[in-house]
Amino acid sequence: MKKEIMAALLLTAAAGTMFAAGNKKTAKKQTTLSFMLNSPELTEYYKQCFAEYEKETGVKINADILQNDYQTVLKTRINSGDIPDLFLTSAYNDNKVYKDYAYNLDKEPFMKNVQPAILSSVMLDGHVTGYPFVVQSHSFIYNKALFKKAGITKLPETLAEYDAVCQKLTAAGIQPFSTGFAEWWVLPQTTYPSMSDAYNGDYDRLFKDVESGKLKFGDLPQVDFALDLIDLIKKYGGNKPMESTFDIQVSDFANGKAAMIHQGSWAEASVRAINPAIDMGYIKAPRKDGKGVIAVESNLTFRVYNDSKNRAAALDFLNWLSTSDYGRKWIPGVVKQISPLKGASAPDTQLAKETAQAQTDKITCPWWIFKGPDGIEQPFGTAFQNYAAGTASRADTKAALTRLFTDAYDVE
Repeated sequence: MKKEIMAALLLTAAAGTMFAAGNKKTAKKQTTLSFMLNSPELTEYYKQCFAEYEKETGVKINADILQNDYQTVLKTRINSGDIPDLFLTSAYNDNKVYKDYAYNLDKEPFMKNVQPAILSSVMLDGHVTGYPFVVQSHSFIYNKALFKKAGITKLPETLAEYDAVCQKLTAAGIQPFSTGFAEWWVLPQTTYPSMSDAYNGDYDRLFKDVESGKLKFGDLPQVDFALDLIDLIKKYGGNKPMESTFDIQVSDFANGKAAMIHQGSWAEASVRAINPAIDMGYIKAPRKDGKGVIAVESNLTFRVYNDSKNRAAALDFLNWLSTSDYGRKWIPGVVKQISPLKGASAPDTQLAKETAQAQTDKITCPWWIFKGPDGIEQPFGTAFQNYAAGTASRADTKAALTRLFTDAYDVE
């Protein structure tokens, strides 16, 4: 979902006819909206969307798109008063973090187009604090042809079964994993689904106990399981597992060098750009309780700055995204991911189809780590990254995880 790049989109075109809520009006003065977004792998899709919006409405969108230190840069801009009209954050705890700056969308008519079940991630004190952007999923992705070549007929679900599959792949001359361990964000995504059986899924209670000091996060038995998983991936992740970036993962997987990567639905387009005919699918992430899962969530959230002079225009954009023909088709048809909108068409991609099937089969887990305190995702990933690199022991890593949650709650 992410790459360590930053892009600024300055999309310009002549002011034309303004279209808002289905009514045409003459644009007396061109409106320019300021957006701040992450997920730079979607840059070209953002660009297409904003160009179409300007074509239809005459409203220009300037968008800053970045990944590294996104939260830090966003908070710096907010603290300096340079607040974008619309910005992306996570859901859950970020509802609380940005509550003083985000305009509640409870009374906006276009919100009736969003699936009610998805709104739970953006609710705070009975208010709809943001607009769910896209439904995404992640787990281990496998190359079906390479599994067949290695004689693997049953997909692994437990850690022991993953190890057995890796042995078969290795025996067939196939590298089991391309790790992605050079990217800090790959580590949280790789580990927290495999920790989702903690507290039997009662994450509110889990974080309440962490905040009160009743539980040290590093003492969760699921942490040891996650470290065992990292050991396994590193063991079978090639000669330089700590140099594997997102781009290397995509290349290794698409070119048949590696049989598995831990990535998400956002990676399919990048893989198919190299190998359009590849046959891929998800494998459930292993858990300590033996019940594998695929992580599915609408976590990316659009928030409208409540004191923006362009607030009405920013709301018009979300209305257009929810109700116009192009807007409704953009996520499933262009981004090729699952839309949060009622009645939206399904994207014609393998991972989106497998995500829908996982939801039907009820073998999913939420992106539960985002229910925790503000700002923990990157240090959480860095702690596991240091372990994978061998610069921190298992005991050091468990202590670091405990400390980062304690420090985060102390700041709150």
